[in-house]
Amino acid sequence: MDKATLYGLEIYNFLNEKLKYYNDEPKDLHEIRDRVKYLIDVLFNESETYRTQLEEFSLQLEAQVEELSKLYEELTAVLDIGKMLHMAIDPRTAIEEVLERIRDIISFDDILVGEFSDFPPQKDFKILHAELKNINFEKVVEIIDVLKKSNKIKPIILERDPILNNEVPIMFIPIESKMKIWGFFLFYGSKKGIFTAGNRKIMESIAEQIAFSYDTLNYLNEKIEKEKLAEQLRIASEIQKSLLPSEIPEFRELDIEAFYRPAYDIGGDYYDVVDLGEKVFMVLADVSGKSVPAALIMTSFRSILRYELEKNEDLTSIVTNLNNYISKEIPQDRFVTAIFIMFDIKNKKIEMINCGHNPTIIYKDGELLSFEAEYMPIGIMDGFIFESQELSYNNEISFVLYTDGITEARNKNIEEFGLDKLIEIFKNNKDKSSKEITKIIIDELDKFVGEASQHDDTTIMIIKSIL
Repeated sequence: MDKATLYGLEIYNFLNEKLKYYNDEPKDLHEIRDRVKYLIDVLFNESETYRTQLEEFSLQLEAQVEELSKLYEELTAVLDIGKMLHMAIDPRTAIEEVLERIRDIISFDDILVGEFSDFPPQKDFKILHAELKNINFEKVVEIIDVLKKSNKIKPIILERDPILNNEVPIMFIPIESKMKIWGFFLFYGSKKGIFTAGNRKIMESIAEQIAFSYDTLNYLNEKIEKEKLAEQLRIASEIQKSLLPSEIPEFRELDIEAFYRPAYDIGGDYYDVVDLGEKVFMVLADVSGKSVPAALIMTSFRSILRYELEKNEDLTSIVTNLNNYISKEIPQDRFVTAIFIMFDIKNKKIEMINCGHNPTIIYKDGELLSFEAEYMPIGIMDGFIFESQELSYNNEISFVLYTDGITEARNKNIEEFGLDKLIEIFKNNKDKSSKEITKIIIDELDKFVGEASQHDDTTIMIIKSIL
């Protein structure tokens, strides 16, 4: 075999070993040449294919790097916005900074950021930020109205304007938490011609952070308001307590004890004992309603009553004038039930007026009596003339004045304490001091109620003559 053949065979064997194409040996130099030529073509084609694949892979890798870079930029923007909102506390003050970061990641023509004025959201909202070139404010209201009518107060991308029906990309993103929809982002038109699902996702994340800031701000405001209200109630409670007798005046001929416990921090029950010299004035009243409104009426009631007591000692005039004033000053759906007593110790005579109040329990000279309500409550109608009832005693007399917080107190079985039980406890302990009787009644009441909540103010006054 000559040198050319040997050389050609060497080249052939090298190529075929790499490509593994032929399994048999070539017959002559001509076949070697043809095979070498074919193997070179195969090798060239494979290298071209590989080069093409490399180029495609390079393009794909470049696109992936670009996508990762964009994703990194978006995530960085979301983190930056989170920091802005955390620093601001009130999301409204951070909207301008937030929008600057949004511009870095989303292309848009017009934008409006709104805060809904009510909930569930209607068309009314206030503008937090607006850049409107292609649409006006009225158009934004129309678009939101269309979205609401079609129940689309949710993240949405539209390819056409729902009003004009022209091709323009729109992206609507509610600022929504689990509590409520606080506001929205409305993007109208895009320099890139579309809004993508990625744009929507990133804006949903930003809107969620803003909604969380709203929730936090709302929680802080509510907490501050509660603390303010608690402080106001504390002050009101102190003022109300100052209107009740700090201590009941002592009398040689009378033994008086009172107990008061409001259902809330402040209440609408009132009692008073006033030393008028030869006489002693006593009152126990219950304002309709509870808490602050009742306490305000009670304050007015007490002020006018004290003013009338300074002018005269005629019980009929005092109650009539008090009613006339209160009727004009309080709402029509409010009133005050009360029992008024003018005690003439020297002459052992008593004047009483019961204005819509609970029956007064009286123990006179060994006889148990009940003084029922004769007149309507105070504050229902002005111009009404009240007349007192007189009662005399020979040796001894006792009174039990109370509000319905005593008799209507309920236990867990919704059973009421009742008047009969109150009378029974009083009868069994009538020979004890007023202080002892009061304590026994309250102890029995608390035992009866148990763990059930107190639903009304609890007030009782025991008055006993001393032999």
